[in-house]
Amino acid sequence: MNVNGLEIDITQGSLQEVFALQKAISNALRDKGIDFSLTGLNIDKVLNTEIGDSNIGAILDMALSVITDTEIRNCLFTLGKRANINRDGVKSVITPEFFEAPENRKHYFPVMGAIMKENILPFFQGLNLGSLIPAKWSEAVQRSK
Repeated sequence: MNVNGLEIDITQGSLQEVFALQKAISNALRDKGIDFSLTGLNIDKVLNTEIGDSNIGAILDMALSVITDTEIRNCLFTLGKRANINRDGVKSVITPEFFEAPENRKHYFPVMGAIMKENILPFFQGLNLGSLIPAKWSEAVQRSK
C-alpha cells in the first residue's frame, strides 16, 4: 500500500499485540475523560452532534492525546516490526530509527495511522453498527477501507 508516498507492507500483529494497542487507546481516551460506558450516555446526542467551533478544540485535544501517548507509541512500534518500508528495492522494518532522519518525520503520523488502522479496523468489520452510526459516518468508514 502507498502511505504518504512510501510503499509499505503491513502484516497484522498477534492478537495479544493488538489487544495491547486497543487497551492503550482506551486508556488514553479515558485519561482525557472519554468514557465508553453506556450509563447515562445519550447515543443519539453524541452521534448527531455537529463538529464546529464549540467542540473542535476538544476533539483535536482528544486526537492529540491518542497519537502522542507513550503506551500507544510503544504498541505501534511493536506492530511496526511486522511492517516493511520498500525503498529502492530494499525492505526495512518500521522502527524509531527510521524517523530519526528529519526527512522521514513527515511520514510518522501517516505511517503509524496506517499501522493502527490495519490492526484495529478488522475487529469492527463483522459488526452491523448501522443502527448506531449515522449514515454519513458509516459512509466515511467504508471509504477509508
